[in-house]
Amino acid sequence: MRILHRDRIAASPDTVLALVVLVIFMDMMIYGLLIPVFPGYAPRLGVDESVIGVVFGVYAVMLLFFSIPMGLLSDRVGRRPLIVAGMLLLALATALFGLSTTVTHLFVARMVQGVSAAATWSAGLALLADTCEPSRLGERMGFALSAVSLGTVLGPVVGGLLFEYLGYTATFLIPAVLVAVVGLAVLAVPVQAVKPGRSRMVPRGSLLPLAACGVVVVAVSGTYGVVDPYLPVHLHAVFLASPATIGLVFAVLAVAAILAQPAVGRFYDRHGGSRHLIGAGLFFSGAALVAVIGAPALLLVAAAVFALGVALSSALVPVMPIMAGLYRGSQGAAYGVYNTFFSVGLSVGPFAGAALAGRWPLSAVFLLQAMVLAVVGVLGWIALGRLHWR
Repeated sequence: MRILHRDRIAASPDTVLALVVLVIFMDMMIYGLLIPVFPGYAPRLGVDESVIGVVFGVYAVMLLFFSIPMGLLSDRVGRRPLIVAGMLLLALATALFGLSTTVTHLFVARMVQGVSAAATWSAGLALLADTCEPSRLGERMGFALSAVSLGTVLGPVVGGLLFEYLGYTATFLIPAVLVAVVGLAVLAVPVQAVKPGRSRMVPRGSLLPLAACGVVVVAVSGTYGVVDPYLPVHLHAVFLASPATIGLVFAVLAVAAILAQPAVGRFYDRHGGSRHLIGAGLFFSGAALVAVIGAPALLLVAAAVFALGVALSSALVPVMPIMAGLYRGSQGAAYGVYNTFFSVGLSVGPFAGAALAGRWPLSAVFLLQAMVLAVVGVLGWIALGRLHWR
């Protein structure tokens, strides 16, 4: 009777979806707050450009190292405690940014922010998988990923406006209070407890499917790791694009993901086709990247960027429900591993691009990444056919 009562009072899947989307959106919006503010504020702390890059990169490093431990912990203690702890850590990190007076403070704040993201992402996505019917998981994961893109777009806008009208400290203290309120509000959501158990890093018989998922996720996130830092350089060098114009181009990329990810998830839920979605998505991502570099006009660049966002979404979204199926009963481990894969690509992309850009023209870096996507897409199409994925 106790279990039935707990089921009866547990939040509906729609409520859980809204909760997870809000948590992920807040994380990414706070992530983006620093983008328009830091370059102008950093010189006051004696921080040069190289240190700025390290401060931004430490977030991905923390996400890389803490995603799996946080996912495993959520399998042991439940999803909600990790989500609440992650949101309160995010509030702390955001307040630290606003009160920072040394570069050491900035490093500590970014490290705490990365740990908080590992907790909220791993536990939040696992909670979504716990409470959703498998037949609708692709669509709902698509909505969760759309929150990433929306937060990425709005974060710099909100940060720029707050900084311009209220100053540096208020830019972070106001969102910090808001994040803390959201974190405490999570306690009011009646989430069904997860039965504690032992999680396996690699489920039995799933090594090859898990490796395939890892290759796909790293290929997609590695593309973002190349595009995010180096596409602005290309746009400025070729088209003399202003920061506002560059921002609009990236907004197009985000809008493409926001629109495509739920649609791809819905298609996968109804028809399957992971082999075609992933294989074709990666291959056409490579083609779109070539078009981005070769486009002779900014309008054509924007069109190619939109196509890139759709293609990357087509490859990434099906991996989410597939990993849920691999880790039945251990969804925290599943999405801790997923976040680790994603952070690997996001970390390696900029460093690999920097190493190659020192020897080759920037266009060659993009073409090499396009070739990697195309090859992985073709090999993925062949491999996924042999794995007989849905």
